[in-house]
Amino acid sequence: MAKSIMKYLTLSIVLSAVFSISAAFAQDFAEPELPDTPAVMQFKKFLTVIESGDHEKYIKENFTDEFLNTFPMSDHLDFFRQVSMMHGGFKVHTIIESSENKLVVVAQSNRGRWREIEFVTEASPPYKVAGMGMEMATPPDELKKSVKSMTEKEILEFVENKLNKMLEADEFSGAVLIAKNGKPLFKKAYGMASKRFSVLNNVDTKFNIGSINKSFTQMAIAQLLEKNKIEIDETIGKYLADFPEEIAEKVTIKHLLTMKSGMGSYWNDEWQAKWATIKTVDELIEIIKKIPLDFEPGTSRRYSNSGYVVLGAIIEKVTGQSYYDYVRENIYKPAGMENTDSYELDQIVPNLAIGYMQNQAENPYNNSKFQNNLLAHSVKGSPAGGGYSTLDDLLKYAEALQKNQLAGIKYTNLVLGLFQNTESPDKRPRGFGIAGGAPVGINAMVKTDFKSGYTVIVLSNYDPPVASDLGRSIFELLMNQKTS
Repeated sequence: MAKSIMKYLTLSIVLSAVFSISAAFAQDFAEPELPDTPAVMQFKKFLTVIESGDHEKYIKENFTDEFLNTFPMSDHLDFFRQVSMMHGGFKVHTIIESSENKLVVVAQSNRGRWREIEFVTEASPPYKVAGMGMEMATPPDELKKSVKSMTEKEILEFVENKLNKMLEADEFSGAVLIAKNGKPLFKKAYGMASKRFSVLNNVDTKFNIGSINKSFTQMAIAQLLEKNKIEIDETIGKYLADFPEEIAEKVTIKHLLTMKSGMGSYWNDEWQAKWATIKTVDELIEIIKKIPLDFEPGTSRRYSNSGYVVLGAIIEKVTGQSYYDYVRENIYKPAGMENTDSYELDQIVPNLAIGYMQNQAENPYNNSKFQNNLLAHSVKGSPAGGGYSTLDDLLKYAEALQKNQLAGIKYTNLVLGLFQNTESPDKRPRGFGIAGGAPVGINAMVKTDFKSGYTVIVLSNYDPPVASDLGRSIFELLMNQKTS
C-alpha cells in the first residue's frame, strides 16, 4: 500500500478486481471485535455511508482540510461512488494493524470482493480522516479451502439461486449464458431493459458490450493480414494521411493491436463537444490525430481506445468500405451473428436494453439509485467499443474462434492474443476471454475454455464490474468442479 497518506485515494485501485472463485459470491465468517479507537470510529462511519449515506456530507464533515484539498471534491465523490457501486459495504475478516489513529483490515465486500483497507486519523480531536487507502487482497487461506467443489448440476443450481438473490436486491440486471460445446446449459434473463416502460430483459435482448468490439476489430485486421492486404509491422503512415510524422512513421499496426502505440483515449474537450453526433470513424480520427503520444511507441503498454479507432480507419482505407459494413459482412454474417451491430441510439432498434448507471443527480426522482445513460455515452459505437450484441451471437463468435471459421488458425491465434504467427495447434491459447464496460450502465464478458468446452457469457445494463465478476466466478466454479 502507498506509504504517503495523500496517495491513498487512488481510483485505479478501486476499479480493479480480484477474480477468484469467491469474486462475486460472498462467504460467511465471524467478524473480529474492533477496538474502541478514533480510527475505528471513522472506519465505522465510512462503512455506514458507503452502504447508504450522503457521501458529500460525510467527506466535508470528516476529512481534514489537507486531505480534502488534496483532490477536487469530484474525485473524492467519484471514489465513494465507485466503492459504493462495486462493493456495497464491507465485512471485516482480519485486523492487520490497530492503534488509536490507524486501522488496517482485510475485509470482504457485500459483492464478494476482498480488499485491504487502511484508515488514518489526525492525532487529536475531532480525529478527522487524514488518509485512507484501499487495495486488492486475496481471500484468507481458510476460506479458499472452504470453497466447496460442486458438480455441474450443483453449480447451475447455485448460480440460479445467486442470481435470484441478486435480482431481489436489485444488484443485477442482464442475461447469463452457460454453455458446453456450443450447447446452452443455462440461459436466463433478469431485470429490466427499460425501467421507464417496465420492459423486461429477455435472453435475446441486445446489450451494449463495451470493449468486446475490440475483438471484432482484431479479427478484421487478422483477415486483412491473412489476405496480404496489410503488414503487421508497417507504420500507419503507409495507410493513413495527415497524422503528424512522429506518429505516422513510428506507430505500427502491431503497436496498435498490442496497445503499445503511445496513444491513449480520445475523450478530450473536442470529443466532449461532439460526442452526441459522431457516427463515423473519420470524425473520431479528426480528433485523434491532433493528440500527441503519451510515450515512445513500443516502449510501454497502456490501454488505448484511440489505437483501435485507428485500426478501424486502416480497415476502411484498405477495403474501401466503412468499418461497420466490413465487420457486418465479414464477421457478423459468416458467424451467424444476426443481432450484433453498432446501433445508433437515435434510431429505433427493437429489443435493445437501456443502460442504467448510479444516479448522480442532485435531486434524484423518487430517490432512485439509478439513472439512464442516454446522455452519458456515444450515439454510436466505434472500432474501440460500444456496439451491441446478444448471448447467442457472442456464443456463435466464441465458437467461430474455436473452429477457425473467420480466419485460419495462424490469424485466429492473433485474435486470441498470440502474436508469434504460428500455425501449430500446440501453441494455441487454451481459451478466449474478453470483457467490456464503463461506469455508465455498460458491462459484458465472454470467457471460454476450448479444452473443457465451457463458455460463460454475462451481459448487463448495470455498471461494472457485476457482469465481469459474475462471469469469472461462474467460470472458475466450472473449472474447479467435482468430477464424480
